[in-house]
Amino acid sequence: MSTKAITEKPEERQMPADLPPRRDTTPSVVRDDDLGLPRFIGIAGAMLTIFGGMALGFHLWGRPVQLSRGLSIICVALGIGGLLFHAAFDRDVQFRRLYGMIGGALLVVGAALLIYSSVGKDPGMAGRFSVPVLVLSLLFVLSFLRNETDPPVRQMVQYALGGAGALMIVIGLGGGNVRGEFLLPAGLVLALLGLVYVAAFVGSRGIADDLAYRAALGLAAVGALVILVALVRSFLPSSTVSYFKTYGFLLMVVGFLYLGVSALLAAESPVAVLTRRELGAFFYSPMAYLTLIGFGLVTALPYGLFLNTLFSDRAMAEPIVRNYAVSWFAVIPVMVVVPVLTMRLLSEEYRSGTLEVLMTAPVSEATVVLSKFLGALISYLVVWLPFWLYLLAIPLAGGSPFDYRPLVSFLIAVIVTGGAFVSMGLFFSSLTRNQIASFMPTFAGILMMLVFYILPRGVIDASRTNWVALLKHMSYIDLWDSTLEGKLVPRMLLFPLSLNVFFLFLTVKVLESRKWR
Repeated sequence: MSTKAITEKPEERQMPADLPPRRDTTPSVVRDDDLGLPRFIGIAGAMLTIFGGMALGFHLWGRPVQLSRGLSIICVALGIGGLLFHAAFDRDVQFRRLYGMIGGALLVVGAALLIYSSVGKDPGMAGRFSVPVLVLSLLFVLSFLRNETDPPVRQMVQYALGGAGALMIVIGLGGGNVRGEFLLPAGLVLALLGLVYVAAFVGSRGIADDLAYRAALGLAAVGALVILVALVRSFLPSSTVSYFKTYGFLLMVVGFLYLGVSALLAAESPVAVLTRRELGAFFYSPMAYLTLIGFGLVTALPYGLFLNTLFSDRAMAEPIVRNYAVSWFAVIPVMVVVPVLTMRLLSEEYRSGTLEVLMTAPVSEATVVLSKFLGALISYLVVWLPFWLYLLAIPLAGGSPFDYRPLVSFLIAVIVTGGAFVSMGLFFSSLTRNQIASFMPTFAGILMMLVFYILPRGVIDASRTNWVALLKHMSYIDLWDSTLEGKLVPRMLLFPLSLNVFFLFLTVKVLESRKWR
């Protein structure tokens, strides 16, 4: 090698004069989100809450004002919604700590109302307000935890959340087992609220945390213990009505619910992990809360009509809830809610290109389809939550108890038919990356199942008994109606269960065919 090539200076090249200056390639500055809209909504929400709350307070104290009680409640509901929107997006330390203190204060007030109700001091008034206050407390605390960055403060609030949930579970299930009259409705409400609080505690800390993992396993232990105690007491000889028919069956349903939530939180199988991913994607988007609010407002109409009929002079035979559940106000929203929930399941994965990344993981197509199906089905059942809360308001307000057992069979029918709707929407979502294109055939399919209810009542001659029986088996409204009479006939479940299997199988085959393209 020549030494000249090493020692000689390289020739310096001159840059052209007309070359534009080189841009700076340093990392760009990360800018915080614009908080103008959340703060505006928060201010409007605070004004509506104060204005509607004052009017509602005057109504409760017997001092009428110009604003009616119904409009006062709407103002308070809209105002609280605006405050929650602001609490979820504003990370400023003053605001997030303020909302954290509001959540803590509501928790104390809700606990005081429950204690006031349990000792018999005006249980109707206390029970009417305790559940909404505790639910609002949870929402404000979760919004606070979403933005709080100080580890000691976060940990303190999380411990308070988990401790409150554990206390509700002990009082609700323990008191319900000791004294059956306490179970309906106070014990049941406390058990469900405690479950939600503990699940929120586990979700805020993450299942990788040892304490959160033990709390999730503790839910399974509580559920198994409740089922065992209910079974043992149901088989014990009794001189009165069977314990299973009165309280045992309901306790077993609650126990299985605890087992299901624990499995969803603590299981590490691919199906459970991907299902948690789907639920997180749903509940971290505004779509979940808009759907909940819309369904709650729509179901408030049949609830108002149901109360007017209930408190009228007309006698109502059991099950009285049949007059509330089977109405067009409950049927029509389902036709819209299900396509909204399912249209993005696989279409969004196609559009964003994340499905290819997901399929490179060591999971099968059946695992992906099953996890998306379970996530959408659980979201669908959560949307029904306002429907059940309205019914709980009757005994909580001191009204006469009603037969709850038809509601259990109705819940089974809602789960089975909801699975058929969701599996149908998941299949159509797997065919296209356009969400509107997957919305329309799902809506049409549910509408067709509604037509199966209408045809035997106005088009097909009643003398054609075979056709009428076939269409009734294919109609989900007929299934709802029969279960609300306390009749859970297995053959009526055959058609919706078949739709579940059929559409899930087709969706798996669609994903397998796309894999080889």
